Amino acid sequence: MKTLESTRPTSNFASDVAGQYPSITTEPGSTGAVVGNRTFAQVPDTPEARAKADAQLGKPYAIALATRSYQTSIAQSDIQVAPESTLGRWRTLLDSAFKSPGFLAWAKEQGLDLKSVKLDPYLGELTGIVNGKMKTFSLKDDSGWADISRVLLSIARVIAPMPGQAFNYPWPEGKVPSYTVGRFYGEPIDLSPSQAAAHREKLKAGATFEFAPLQHASQRSIEALAQQNEALGNDANRHALLEALRSLKGDADGKIDLNNARVPIDRRSSLYLTEQRQEMSLAQLLEKQGHKLPGDSTQAHALADALSFDLVHRSPGTDAGGVRHIVGQLNKTLVRKMKAVVGDWKLKHANQALEPQAGAGAGSLLHSLITGLSPAAKKDIAHNPSSALDQLIRSPEAQALGKAIQEKLRLAESPTAAIEALTAALVQELDPNSGRSRFNLAGYNLYQLDNAGVSVAEIVKRFTAYLETKVGVAAAPLAARLLLSAVAPEFLVKDIPPDLANSSHTWTTFSTAVALVEQEAPGASANMTFSQVIRYAEAQLGILDGDFELAAASKDAVTAWGIVNQVIKSNPNGQYTIEEVEKSQEVLEKQKKELKWAGAELMKPAPTRRDVALAEFKRVFPDVDPTKASLRSINDKNYVVSPLDVYMTKSSLPDWLDFWVSKDEKELPWKSIKSRFSELATDIDKKFSDRFGEYTKSQTAARAVLFKYHLSLLPFAVQERIKKSDVTFMGLSRPFLETELKSNTGLSLHPAEVLREPTPRELMALEGGHGVLMKVEGADGKVEYYSYYPTSGEFIKEQGVPQERVDFDDSKYFPSGTKARVSGTYDVFKKFGETNHKQDLTGVSEEEKVPYFSRRNGALASVVGNFFTKNFGELKGAAYGETIIEKNIKGNKAVNDFLLSLIPFYDGIDEAIKGQVVGAVTNIVFDILGFLIPGLGAAKKAAKAGKSLGKILKRSILAGVGASVGVTDAIDLPKNVYRGLGALGKDAKKLYKHADEILPRLKGNYRTYDVTRVYKEGDVVKGFHQVESDGVRMPVIAIFRKGAWYAYSTVKNTPFGPQLVQFGVLSQTMPSQQ
Repeated sequence: MKTLESTRPTSNFASDVAGQYPSITTEPGSTGAVVGNRTFAQVPDTPEARAKADAQLGKPYAIALATRSYQTSIAQSDIQVAPESTLGRWRTLLDSAFKSPGFLAWAKEQGLDLKSVKLDPYLGELTGIVNGKMKTFSLKDDSGWADISRVLLSIARVIAPMPGQAFNYPWPEGKVPSYTVGRFYGEPIDLSPSQAAAHREKLKAGATFEFAPLQHASQRSIEALAQQNEALGNDANRHALLEALRSLKGDADGKIDLNNARVPIDRRSSLYLTEQRQEMSLAQLLEKQGHKLPGDSTQAHALADALSFDLVHRSPGTDAGGVRHIVGQLNKTLVRKMKAVVGDWKLKHANQALEPQAGAGAGSLLHSLITGLSPAAKKDIAHNPSSALDQLIRSPEAQALGKAIQEKLRLAESPTAAIEALTAALVQELDPNSGRSRFNLAGYNLYQLDNAGVSVAEIVKRFTAYLETKVGVAAAPLAARLLLSAVAPEFLVKDIPPDLANSSHTWTTFSTAVALVEQEAPGASANMTFSQVIRYAEAQLGILDGDFELAAASKDAVTAWGIVNQVIKSNPNGQYTIEEVEKSQEVLEKQKKELKWAGAELMKPAPTRRDVALAEFKRVFPDVDPTKASLRSINDKNYVVSPLDVYMTKSSLPDWLDFWVSKDEKELPWKSIKSRFSELATDIDKKFSDRFGEYTKSQTAARAVLFKYHLSLLPFAVQERIKKSDVTFMGLSRPFLETELKSNTGLSLHPAEVLREPTPRELMALEGGHGVLMKVEGADGKVEYYSYYPTSGEFIKEQGVPQERVDFDDSKYFPSGTKARVSGTYDVFKKFGETNHKQDLTGVSEEEKVPYFSRRNGALASVVGNFFTKNFGELKGAAYGETIIEKNIKGNKAVNDFLLSLIPFYDGIDEAIKGQVVGAVTNIVFDILGFLIPGLGAAKKAAKAGKSLGKILKRSILAGVGASVGVTDAIDLPKNVYRGLGALGKDAKKLYKHADEILPRLKGNYRTYDVTRVYKEGDVVKGFHQVESDGVRMPVIAIFRKGAWYAYSTVKNTPFGPQLVQFGVLSQTMPSQQ
């Protein structure tokens, strides 16, 4: 670093030196930074130019440093920064990022005030004012910030890379806050009084000041700046593409013209550098990027939604984010070579001291690498294994070994290749089984029955404990993280609702969504939240070719559901037949069909006598509105009623119809209407009673389905105990405490205060109708109690005996807002129905062995359904209602609203189903029946499109993988994908005739591999490859690099993994089989 000229302070030190600061002028040129498509020229970016400008920047910084201790304001000062300096160039790029069209469009949509925001590059958070309130956007929310901020944050992290370096923005023209300048150049701005005094004395004595050598030099290099500038251009192109797609409107036939739709090309982008074109047609751009051309505006908008997700942001990177695993792509030969490299490395590091008490796995590669971690990183292993793993696989030692493996195996060159090679060795050592799966991961079945119904956190905890016997306590969290990321990433997604059971169909849907993410960007799901995974999967549905990819993604998820729900018997080797998967889906679909029926029934309002009468009246008089008050009494012109009131009211008067006249005979020809009254049914009360009886039956059955479903989600051990125990249901009531004075016949002269006799309604008002207590008494005499709450889908195991607990919390048994039980009193429990002593008999069907469909659980559910509809008499009374005439005649007492509120789902059925959720994450929730429902995002999109939310969700991951999708349909054609050639037998001929039809279904507008064609560097095609010569052939998108084929990431546009030696299409690779 060049030194500054001597600076001799005067009494007006700051102003004197500030006046000497040279002004910078820039001339237009071709090498400047770019904002939008305008060029802001600078001095050519060379090390010399940077060094000179950095040295000049030292002078004003020295002034700021010298005067900082005099300042009384807490606000930091700003320093003029030359645009030619290292910081100045990155500052210009940051300005450009904040002015990018994608960011500005997002900020406008969010209502974010850009006059002042705060950016924390390390945390990836942006804070600003939205609608007058402070709001923080994070990479974990659903605002879309994570999808538009990747390049902006990459630039900001160069300027402020460390924790605690958040800064406010925008900055004054040409200036940067002194704190940010100091942190960028590694110089503290806050000095102690003695340090500040010493600094000023040195300056007065003529000492020079210079910045220390730049930290993070590689991230701030000329090449890095150029790459980020190009990334801004690519980002601008992406935004322009999305806008073009969203603006498309179909003609009368719904067709769109992609050739006449023009998209501007940003001059900074890689596309402009290669094509030298300022614009391209939408069709050309889509084909260039490998996308299938949409056929109408609906498909175009769906494609825009799908492309709006930035999976690059979530994919594993060079610095953090886990790893994209390639171990499954290595054949036996490559594994042997890899083990040899690792063996040599271990020999060279054999003298390294082992960790104290390393225990199991002490000589493993994982333990050897842990030894080299810093003390802080080692502490991270237990409570933050994700961070510890990132540090371990990116340590210098690990990177060197990974590079050696990469070169030995001739893996594709990419920024993360060494990390992928290293983790392949780690995973292979932890689980040498080439057929590793979530059903047999290092010998552990993540979906074993003992894990059914328990939380994700608990399953990961159990898996970690299992690994402790293999790799030791210290290394087990890292080993678990590695193996799960390689085989079962659904367990690593962030913010999974804690009560989402892996035995639910909801988990199956979620796991399918994770698989869709992993198909596109392996390793990305671990960097996403539950909500983001679901939103991504939703967007992808619009561009999937048929349902093949969705069905293929659901295969393991459906298999897992079958195992934990006892449809499929657990297999020690973790392999399951297509027939078992098909059976699992069949039973799953039957359950979901019942659940959807129950949900629809619970949403239905109770039929009313008025509804029944209205339907009958309209049957006879379809053109008359009988609800209008168009009749008056012949005796009182102010006594006004409707024809429906007259029809519904029973009367013994022979001239009952003549008692009323029309207010306007032209509008309501009452004389002709009443002459046809005999055509109307005279048994409306009976019709209503029959309808309400049917409604009660369906509501009872729906509540029974609800109970069966929630019971089937309990942990397996709990289900087994209930299955083998006597079960009794009890209703809860609070004690009646009203008293009355009663004359005393004894010696006392004063009346006694005694409990009075309650009325039936008073007793009902004390019932806790929102829950039921389930007593479970095992053969061992042990008794357990569970409170079941249908509106929240919860089973709560109670401590002790509720009847004997004065502190028993009964609040959930009552509607919200109900006063608490009187202190010091006990709840009263009354048995409902008979105790169930029966257990499922032997010889039941395979389906009845499934907990949800078992006879025993069905019998229990029947009791629960009757319990929660036992007070429907009150609901029937409310539904019967009364006409104006009946009210005047009888003066009936109104139905007590509080009594109705005691009936579950009565007080807001819609809110109970769609608002009272089991689990919730931002914008994504799922209801008490386990069906995912959209939040504000989908509702807004539906409104903007002028469509109902129901239509938006017609084909939706939120509805789960339906029968129309079908795992079977996906497997029928490419059976080879799942079985392997050896298992095909007579199906081989059919397979080879049709298997290549699979390739066009892969995402992307890439051609199928042609064995007769000569390919050039960078060509991308679709084909099949197999790891072993006798193994499974898998469809893949591949790129031709340096004379070989490699798997190709369409998200990162990079090759990865080993050479695809056995690559082609089935009809060409195995012609003798045809």
